[in-house]
Amino acid sequence: MDSAILLVLGIAGVVSITVFAVKGILDQLPEVAESWHRAKRAFRNNDQPDSDSDDQPDLDSDAT
Repeated sequence: MDSAILLVLGIAGVVSITVFAVKGILDQLPEVAESWHRAKRAFRNNDQPDSDSDDQPDLDSDAT
């Protein structure tokens, strides 16, 4: 009987820790997805020159 109680408590502890870890991972997913989309936009914008970037200095020119 004592071993059955210990088995149930052990399983409950493992399930509790697993749920806690999965919840932590799932809580971070929106931030990861947002960062992924920002990185994709940044790479995409580096490949295409902006036509409305007149307010930013041109780093390729040699003017001082």
